[in-house]
Formats: sequence, structure tokens, C-alpha cells
Amino acid sequence: MKIGLVRHFPVQCKPEKKWMSSADFNHWVEQYDQAKVVLGDPLHDNTAWDLCVSSDLSRTVTTAEHIYKGRIITTHRLREIGMRSVLQSNVKLPHIVWMILSRLAWLCSHPSQEETKQQTLTRVSKVIDWIEEENQSNVLIVCHGALMKVMHKELIRRDYKGKGDWKPQNGKMYLYVKG
Repeated sequence: MKIGLVRHFPVQCKPEKKWMSSADFNHWVEQYDQAKVVLGDPLHDNTAWDLCVSSDLSRTVTTAEHIYKGRIITTHRLREIGMRSVLQSNVKLPHIVWMILSRLAWLCSHPSQEETKQQTLTRVSKVIDWIEEENQSNVLIVCHGALMKVMHKELIRRDYKGKGDWKPQNGKMYLYVKG
């Protein structure tokens, strides 16, 4: 069995401000979730994919439709790990600091975040369970960067062989092969 993980193409949503309040950051996250992507080259891969599963966010659906010509199953279970400001404050911090704080808060299962780390791990595990139960031999998954890192760890735990990046590249496929 092969599983290909692809991060959506780059998003057209640069922060308008370098320094943001918590409300500015939360607003930017909402804009990012609705932003359009810059389409890239289709995958240069000869694998005959039996199934394509994608996050239901527009940036991943657009990417999936561009790289896969067949039926695409979309699901909210492949959405990115949500980001929210850790505190409500008018204190302005650099955009990257808000991002780092929100990811650290998720790692610690801080209540400011939409889901806990354990909820994310369970969600990913259930998606992979479903894919394996479908008995498809080659499944292409289009999702998001942080979620791909969680999926990488779960696939390796299940004896898939494959290599991920610390920061998955947009539009690049990462291939995993079972045992």
C-alpha cells in the first residue's frame, strides 16, 4: 500500500501587518483559511492513485483538483490544526510570534486552541484507519503542513516507510509505503 501526502499549493495571504494584536492575528487566520492558492505544476509521479482524499478547505480542494483527475473525497477530518491567539490582548507581537505561541499552546493542549493535541492524534489515527479499511492500494491525501507532520509520525508508527520534511513544502508529494 502507498500513501502520498501533499500539502496544498501556496496561499495568497500575506499578513497585512508585521505587528498584530491577538484580534488581528485571529482575523488573519480566518482570511488565510479562505484565501486562494497559487497553482503549481502537477505532480511528476507515475503512481496510479486509486483514491484521492482531501481536506474540505478550499485551498486543499483546489490543489487536489489540479493534481488529481478523478473522484476526490473531501473531509473536515483532514483540516489543518487550528490556530488561535493564546490570549486576548491589544499587545502587538510579530505575526511569527503569534504563530509559534499558538502551536506551542496546541502542543500543551492549552484551552485557547480549537482542539487538543490528543484530539488531533485521534483524528489522524481514525483517518488512516478508514483509508486502510478501504483496501485501496494507492491513496493520495491532500492536506496541510502541521497536520502532515502528525500524519507522518502516525504512518511511521504503523510501519510505513517514507521521509517527511520538518516544514512540508507546498505542492510536493511525500510518499509512504507499507512495510
